[in-house]
Amino acid sequence: MLIPEVRQKWANPINTVTIGATSEEGGTRTCTVTVGGSTTLPFLHFEGKIPHRPVIAMEVLDIIPKDWSALLGEHFSDVWDDPTK
Repeated sequence: MLIPEVRQKWANPINTVTIGATSEEGGTRTCTVTVGGSTTLPFLHFEGKIPHRPVIAMEVLDIIPKDWSALLGEHFSDVWDDPTK
């Protein structure tokens, strides 16, 4: 028995937001980052459009997080208590 392919259509795209402004736009940045605009869920490019590359954000901390996994410490312990590094 074949399972039919189910695709869910989204009526509206995710809002687009541009972070930062170049000097031509009255800001101080050399480049900007635009997120949003997708008409599908992440990584399902065959169901809609994903006009901007995914962007990863992370918290900037100035104290060592007590509730983070030790596995994260293997990668971030040299910088997670000093946001200037």
